[in-house]
Amino acid sequence: MFVLNVIANIDYEMKKYILVLLTVLLSLNTHAQEERKIPEKLPTKFENSYTFPLGSKILLELKEKKNGKYEYRVLNVEKIEGYYSFEANENLFDENQKKNTVEIYFMGAFYNEGKEDKDWKTLLMMRNNLENPIDYKADIKYYFKEEFENTSIVGAFPNAKTNEIWTHKIDFITLYNFENLKIK
Repeated sequence: MFVLNVIANIDYEMKKYILVLLTVLLSLNTHAQEERKIPEKLPTKFENSYTFPLGSKILLELKEKKNGKYEYRVLNVEKIEGYYSFEANENLFDENQKKNTVEIYFMGAFYNEGKEDKDWKTLLMMRNNLENPIDYKADIKYYFKEEFENTSIVGAFPNAKTNEIWTHKIDFITLYNFENLKIK
């Protein structure tokens, strides 16, 4: 009741000022929640989430916290030139694996020599160099959208190549919540 009386006694100009101030504060809070961390200085600190642009070769080091959950740091990011041919099926991974790491290639790829638009895809190729199978979450930003959206992901088994393929071009991917895969 007191709050309603106070609001009723505020003049029109002050109500407009308060409304503008609240709108600015809410928009700043929303922007802060959407901010994505793109690694710049390497290696990064151990965190739960980083964002990577399309055309990136990425090396992550995972550190187990507790209860099978991990945080990670980015050891290296290299720009990828060119595209991956599914027909060539080239092995891109280093022969010498670094323990407790995950190697990732996030890039454009194609079938059928890329002759038609439908042949072009976005590929996330991963090799898990941990001793345990892992699961993680990912948000993607399509080239035709401004906001990120969550996408489904399959787990990654030790020393096995895992491919995630999307039909549309993705500009950025955010990887987070790495944990041991719960096998049912």
